[in-house]
Amino acid sequence: MKSSLILAALALAALPAMAATTTVEFAPAEGDKLVAVFADDGTVSFNGGAAVPYTMDEAGKTICSSVNGADNCATFETWGTDIGHVTPYTTSQGSAGTATVTAKTE
Repeated sequence: MKSSLILAALALAALPAMAATTTVEFAPAEGDKLVAVFADDGTVSFNGGAAVPYTMDEAGKTICSSVNGADNCATFETWGTDIGHVTPYTTSQGSAGTATVTAKTE
């Protein structure tokens, strides 16, 4: 019995951990809003699509990813991850708008 409990505990510990996420709503000056869910495993999904890798430079306040072969970076005026944080952003493809942190999971 004791060995069964130990094996069960080891099996549970071997399961992959759920990634914490931060959801950001991008509201461009022109066009439709975009919802991005950034996971701490280094992936992001846009509007519920497939997750793709991203890189983050907190010092430069920039996040970059590639979707359908198109590279894009967003640079933020201020850096924040708390729900309700709002900041202007610009992208490497020439768009601009406001980004708002709308949700977090742990």
